[in-house]
Amino acid sequence: MAASILFPSNRYHVRTISLPSRSHPTTEKVEVNLNQLREWESLPSTSSSSLCTGLSGLSDLYQTIDDFLQLPQTQQALFCCSKKKFVEEVLDASLRLLDSCASARDVMLQMTDAVKVLQLALRRRVAPKTEILEEAISAYMSLAKKITKKATQCLKALKTQKFGFSSLSDGSQLHIVEVMTVIRDARSFAISILEQLLSFVSVSNPRSMKTSSIVLKWIGSGRVTCNEEAEKMNDMERLHASLSVLCRHKSEKESEQVQNAQEQLKTFLDGIQGLEVGLDLLQRRLIQTRVSLLNILSH
Repeated sequence: MAASILFPSNRYHVRTISLPSRSHPTTEKVEVNLNQLREWESLPSTSSSSLCTGLSGLSDLYQTIDDFLQLPQTQQALFCCSKKKFVEEVLDASLRLLDSCASARDVMLQMTDAVKVLQLALRRRVAPKTEILEEAISAYMSLAKKITKKATQCLKALKTQKFGFSSLSDGSQLHIVEVMTVIRDARSFAISILEQLLSFVSVSNPRSMKTSSIVLKWIGSGRVTCNEEAEKMNDMERLHASLSVLCRHKSEKESEQVQNAQEQLKTFLDGIQGLEVGLDLLQRRLIQTRVSLLNILSH
């Protein structure tokens, strides 16, 4: 999908940075990528599709940063002895960011497996044996609780990464200041997106959801009604709501409720698989950028 579709550039006025040699295609692309991410961040959303868009934009930014690091003037500026400490700080931070990215991807993989198991159980369900259905949902809920607990732990660890780098303003060339500003901004976006992603799968245990205001609105049609509260729910919360309805209300409409749960499972699974792919690409781009910085230091 074209970047102009993912990130509509004319909807908001966005401040641009002033990179050196702006006529160079790489530096211009860095500005475009940063501005696209600023626009994305200005449109908060809890949907998996929005998070996938953010991950895609972030991966594009890191690819462009890596291209920027290959420029001779960039490598010469970073190799300066007085700037090596800063580069080492960036490398240390990138390693921790890689760990967080790997942990988030592991959470997505575990959630994918849990959803697939429940999907299979719903497909094999024998209608009269509702206890089989309850056992399958109970097993999923138990796994989901463990996975969301891990996501919460990863989220706490990620929050500890919010620290600044050494100052480069005193006597530093404009070029090196702006190069490191781009790297710092990219890292800030990465932390923000990973936080949103981990929060996406850190909802409360399905059995503890408040059914009076949200879940009960699923009764009757077996689907979420168009109401303000339901619209605020993300894909995981909608799935858990449908499962809660299925467990709490056994009636002649059970088959319809099972069908709704299957639809919510598919929607949620598609979302987390998309996030998994996005995290995998981001992880590879982070490694690529880290290798480029290490090569600069070793030359």
